[in-house]
Amino acid sequence: MTPSRHVSRSLVRWIGILSVAVSAHATAACGSGVSSSSTNENDVATRPSPIDPNDAPPGSTDPSVADQLVEKPWEIISNKGETYLPNVFYADASQNEQIMPWTLDGHAQIDRLIYPTIGNPNLYTKSDATDQFMVVLRIEDAAFEPAGATVEPVANSALSRMIVNNNDPANGFAFLLVSRDARPVATEADRVVSSGAGTGVYRVYPQQIYVNPIPADMPEVFKQRKTIRFVFKQEAMANVPPGLYDVRFEVRRDNQLHTTPGGPKIFEYQYNAVRVFDTEPEEYSAVNITDTQVSVGSSYDAKTKTQLEEVVQFLNTTNEPAVRNASFITFNGDLHNGGSPGTLRQRPVAWTYNDEAKVIVDSLKYLPLPIFLTVGNHDGYVSTGQVPSAVSTIDSAVFDSLEKVVNEASPKAWPGFGYPAFKTYLDQTAAAGFLGGNHRDLFGGTFMRQPAKSGASTFANDWKEVPREDRNYILYDGFYQWQKTYGPLNYSWKFGKNFYVSLNSFELRQHRRSGWGMYTVNYGGGMSDVQLEWLDRELLRAKVTGDDVVLLAHHDPRGGHQNLDQGYYFDQLEYGSIYQSAINYIAQGVFNTAACQLPDWVLPRSQQESCIHDGLQEWMRADEEFDCAWDERKNGTCDKALFDPKSGGTHTLYFSGVELVNRIASNPQLRTVVLGHTHYNQLEVLQTGDHLLPNESPVSTAAAAAEFAMLEVQNPIRGFSVLGEQRGMQGVARMARGNADYDIHELGMGLLAARNARFSELLTPALAKGQRTLDASTGLGRELVVLRLVSNADLANQTYNSQSALGFGVLHFSKKSDARAYGLAQINRVSFFVNTGANKFMRAATVDVDRNRRLRAHDVDNPLEVLFDW
Repeated sequence: MTPSRHVSRSLVRWIGILSVAVSAHATAACGSGVSSSSTNENDVATRPSPIDPNDAPPGSTDPSVADQLVEKPWEIISNKGETYLPNVFYADASQNEQIMPWTLDGHAQIDRLIYPTIGNPNLYTKSDATDQFMVVLRIEDAAFEPAGATVEPVANSALSRMIVNNNDPANGFAFLLVSRDARPVATEADRVVSSGAGTGVYRVYPQQIYVNPIPADMPEVFKQRKTIRFVFKQEAMANVPPGLYDVRFEVRRDNQLHTTPGGPKIFEYQYNAVRVFDTEPEEYSAVNITDTQVSVGSSYDAKTKTQLEEVVQFLNTTNEPAVRNASFITFNGDLHNGGSPGTLRQRPVAWTYNDEAKVIVDSLKYLPLPIFLTVGNHDGYVSTGQVPSAVSTIDSAVFDSLEKVVNEASPKAWPGFGYPAFKTYLDQTAAAGFLGGNHRDLFGGTFMRQPAKSGASTFANDWKEVPREDRNYILYDGFYQWQKTYGPLNYSWKFGKNFYVSLNSFELRQHRRSGWGMYTVNYGGGMSDVQLEWLDRELLRAKVTGDDVVLLAHHDPRGGHQNLDQGYYFDQLEYGSIYQSAINYIAQGVFNTAACQLPDWVLPRSQQESCIHDGLQEWMRADEEFDCAWDERKNGTCDKALFDPKSGGTHTLYFSGVELVNRIASNPQLRTVVLGHTHYNQLEVLQTGDHLLPNESPVSTAAAAAEFAMLEVQNPIRGFSVLGEQRGMQGVARMARGNADYDIHELGMGLLAARNARFSELLTPALAKGQRTLDASTGLGRELVVLRLVSNADLANQTYNSQSALGFGVLHFSKKSDARAYGLAQINRVSFFVNTGANKFMRAATVDVDRNRRLRAHDVDNPLEVLFDW
């Protein structure tokens, strides 16, 4: 029996839902038939098709496995097992509260239409009778009142059915696929858009409409809207030609766009949100782009924004078969830069992510392929509004201030915002020395979350709301801008027999992502236990369906830096502002040793802009305050006695890097990991039995302790934060620590050595608990390819023929017949394209990936070691 035909509890559950829902879809389809007065050959009007058990998400014959794969009340999972949305509330305004606007010129890019989006598109195959195109809305009742819809419960099911009584061409829901040629007149139009012959616009009608459950324990803030999924099957999509389309939805009343009292017209659109294929090959190619780090309004424009524009232009005009024939684009993080080295003043910093998002969308919408976006650290920096004192002084000379910037910004994404209350918060957190914000167990939004312990997942057990008065004021959060512009922070999709899982590897709590502009202290990887539990289910689902897993992330969970010192995880530090001398030089546009100064005991290294940001940190260590289960906490934070071996503690802190490595090592269906972050091309091939992490903590000798202490302060902003803690231990008042300058001679190694010793004590039991060696789980061998791609921005850490290696790659998926007896398509070749300037890219080489040999990153015969210079 093939895995896709397994009958499971979840399948039986769905069959029950669907069989009862036939009448609902019949009613909806009867209302959605196109009248003779408006029907033309391009309109797609279909009658309902019989419900098929293949509509159910894949399951298993093992009841314990089937139970794990059941869709949670806050998820959307496709009939192929793709988790389109792990959290349907991701774009709700209540989960993205910040002071600065996330609207782009007043327009909320994502509001009700939450799937598909520009960064999380849908791939639909016409020849596959089981494939489905789906649209998901989060929408309030009043917004779809013209549809005359009713929602009815379905016996023995969590989902409900929707009956739409008014869905003629002039009333109700309208879903439109807009071709590139029709975009100028259709996609953004603030009127009802015509479809039909010659318009390039195709109206499609859902054959199935489902409403997600609204259980009694759902938080009230989520009950304000319904989550509705509209399913379009083969018959509905029959007249849509292959191609790339914008997706637009409207609510119509008497052939006008419906409005709610005092509200805007109800329509929404997403660029490049669905690609329609005739067939879906198992062997294909995909373009990979990473680390665009788009910055605006500074010298970084030419290094970042211009390079994105050039790659978009090239992809549209090239005759390169590897590019022209690609199916989609994968992206491995750092779409944004979150500022630039010279961006310090309050106005540009406050607007940074919003300004960057505008130019990014204006470029991405012209891509000739759909793009699946993965987040990186530069995409998710946070500020609570703590302005470095020297910056305030500079701005006051030109009569500008944070108060003026904030009061002028509109619309506010923080309900009932008032500056006096915000100022009180700033004064309180500054006095407490918490410039990054009060310590709260919040990664974002308004809810603490934990993975389900046992039984069904419920809101009551797994979600805990933090009242607004207990949360930090957020001036901006890059992840909020992301969720309101591009889509969710993690998700999965499938193409051929490849199952792609896109991770958020910068999932640190908000107060740990804080800084000012691009200046922050923690930029390595991290993942919550909730996301890891979601990944467990994704890997299990791929195992059931027999798919090959490709893991997409920004950071390497093995830690270390620059592919060295794996097993070392960087400390999560308290943000301590930017020191005076650095600001003086940066404000003058000068970046020299005064800005990148290091203590006497740190070995010298290249003093460049990179001292301030990436490359050094790969993954962060456990946060001793919150990286534990809720039942391991005392007064809201981890009970340290439980984790201290010296006190008899036997519990293990949650090291997310170790936990992710454990998943990679123990799941043989996962054979490819694609990363970004380091700005260079790199290839590794590991084989069965290879260690992904060392057997013991890398901080085991005095020499190692000294080396890692040096790494901790290579970024002088981190050094300044460590010095602030050191001064605190010496009795210096909190307010005075951040106002003093960075004295490199004052910073000692003692505090760092003590912290690293503590890290070693905590890491050792975590390493012993997890699996660190690559497991095959069968009699056949198993390999793991770890591939990194160079930055698209002119910030590459490699050269090709003595020129910067910036550019992109093409991943070639093919089947191979070899000793592994592995029959699925994988990345077996990679083409590397280098930007040579003036919209010109050259193919540097196409490299075969030999999955049968062991290959380390710096082996002399590694093809990328030969091709590129470090």
